[in-house]
Amino acid sequence: MARSLPVRRGRRSVSDSRLSDQDSEEHPVDPDEGSSFDVVEEPLTVEEASEAPEELLDGEYVDLPRETSAARRLFTVAITIVVLAALIVGALGFWVLRQIDPPGQEGAAIDELEIPDGSTTNSIAAILEEEGVIANSTVFRYYAQWKNSGDWQAGTYVDFHENMAMGEVIEILDAGPIPPGFSAVTVPEGLRVVDAVKELDEALAGVTEESLMQMLLLGPLQSSYFPQHVASWEGLLFPDTYEFADDAAAAEVLQTMATHMEDVLDELGYQDAEEITGRSAYELIIIASMIEREAKVDTDRAKISRVIHNRLNAGWALGIDATVLYGLDRTSGELTQSDLDTDTPYNTRMHTGLPPTPISLPGRASLEAALHPADGNWMYYVLADEEGNHFFTDSEAEFEEQKQKSQEEGLL
Repeated sequence: MARSLPVRRGRRSVSDSRLSDQDSEEHPVDPDEGSSFDVVEEPLTVEEASEAPEELLDGEYVDLPRETSAARRLFTVAITIVVLAALIVGALGFWVLRQIDPPGQEGAAIDELEIPDGSTTNSIAAILEEEGVIANSTVFRYYAQWKNSGDWQAGTYVDFHENMAMGEVIEILDAGPIPPGFSAVTVPEGLRVVDAVKELDEALAGVTEESLMQMLLLGPLQSSYFPQHVASWEGLLFPDTYEFADDAAAAEVLQTMATHMEDVLDELGYQDAEEITGRSAYELIIIASMIEREAKVDTDRAKISRVIHNRLNAGWALGIDATVLYGLDRTSGELTQSDLDTDTPYNTRMHTGLPPTPISLPGRASLEAALHPADGNWMYYVLADEEGNHFFTDSEAEFEEQKQKSQEEGLL
């Protein structure tokens, strides 16, 4: 049977193993001179211990190899495999979830998407991926199967956007295409109401630009957010994709859009606007309309909102060029000094405070940003890159420096 033996600092050679205790006392050993003791740093191995005399082993330890077993090795391998499998499954699951519900905002609206007759789930998934509605057609097929959905109708669909969640895509497909006798129209965010009227006129057979404008000016349209002291419906019709019967009249079309805006404002909490921001709901809609015209990327909306709120609170002129253009009945173009010197109620370079009405039809993101501005002490912003990101600062010197840089890069 193997036994564990104590080890000493030195080990006697076999030739000196007969040295008596008396000899040791009479003849002490000097380690610096020749000695019969071989100093070793390592303990005796099993082989050395088995060959050495018994008395040499007294009081020494030997190293014994650690016992291993096939079961322990198998257990270690199994644990490693389980951990690796869990990591792989977790990573795959995370990737699949990002395909099903992609990060970021929805992209641009797809005006019309045609599903041909005889289309299968596979071919529809391929069309959706090609149009950018979904990121992965394979994941979509399995997801639709899991949702017990499929066998969709051929026809024209109008509610799709780029980068949509697959659950929303399936809801649209399940609802079916535009029925016969109906037409679809998309009113983009940021349009002026007069431009939205032109979109409606072109898409719908039952209305004309004249009938729509007359209804906006004189018709019995209703909204709980329409102030008594204004006469314009600017900013109070929600920009979205709609389906109307071909014989829908102007009053039905416009009231549908006004009611939709009212519903969105209620969902966002605009009924509590005064309590949240100290400003009326209509004032926030005006702010949202400016954000809609100024922001190029979604991440800037709440920051632009903060700059507007900060400048209003400080009594500064807003200096927003989009309002100047609106007062000149324009939507784009470079402003000349003559334009900037033109005195209109919408010239926020000349006048402090808000313009009298919204300047566009704001979407949900801008409406939310107006109600909930980002935290910050910024007083200035200027376009900073080709992607549409703005530079924000509370320093006029930094603003002027970035403005000069942006002009040199052709951004302004």
